[in-house]
Amino acid sequence: MRVTPLPPVIREALPFGLRVGVRRAPALLRWAARRPRVDRTALGGGHLQVRRESPLRRQGTAYAPAIQAAKEHNVRRAAALLDGVRVPAGGAFSWHDTVGPPLRARGFVPGPELHDGAFALGGGGGACQVANLVFWLAVHSGMQLTERHRHGYDLFPDDDRDVPFGCGATVFWPTRDLRFRNPLPHDLRLRVRVEGDRLVGEAWLSADPGLRFEIVERDARFERTPAGVYRVNRLLRCSISPDGARVEEPLLQNRARVRYAVSPEDLPCSRS
Repeated sequence: MRVTPLPPVIREALPFGLRVGVRRAPALLRWAARRPRVDRTALGGGHLQVRRESPLRRQGTAYAPAIQAAKEHNVRRAAALLDGVRVPAGGAFSWHDTVGPPLRARGFVPGPELHDGAFALGGGGGACQVANLVFWLAVHSGMQLTERHRHGYDLFPDDDRDVPFGCGATVFWPTRDLRFRNPLPHDLRLRVRVEGDRLVGEAWLSADPGLRFEIVERDARFERTPAGVYRVNRLLRCSISPDGARVEEPLLQNRARVRYAVSPEDLPCSRS
């Protein structure tokens, strides 16, 4: 069944909910028709490349109890769909193919999202915490990012942040995916679960690649513009060999509008 898309000028004039519906209807039909296969076969070996945890509740996030509960529900659901996924050597990963549409019929509930820069509820909202974790595991396992998005807003100050700004990914079905390719000669297996009040992720490889990886931040700053204050930086990935040799490569550039008060000493003079 072929669905003719609306012209962009008409589509962008519609309210957010209708715009989403226009895009999701044909995507749902395509997804239902092909039902992507998810590989969960065993590795046949195992080297724990990286492990990371993140709290389900953060000090700077003040959701109402019911909304927080919905967010945690969606985190658990997405984690269950990702746990055990295998990406073979030379293979590729897609969040949308693995997790699929965030529908009630598939166990998701309305949770917190950003719609046109404003807080709202949407199907599967809050599961971006899991996408952030998968992004971290992929980068620290030597995966090659092929698609990654992040919010256009920096919502919260650095309350106990232990990673550089912009170390994450936002997903929104079906338009914003998180994709990566496995360039290693080793298979990758993701383990993702909730333990108590924390989201836990592990990346296992079928053999030790002989490298470990770090994310390095460069040119981090706030910029004052006529449109508001923006936070920008560059991220590099550093590959570290057993003898300590370090090789850096460009990873990402981030630019997001700040939605919280910034200390005057952190701001440069006004610029156009």
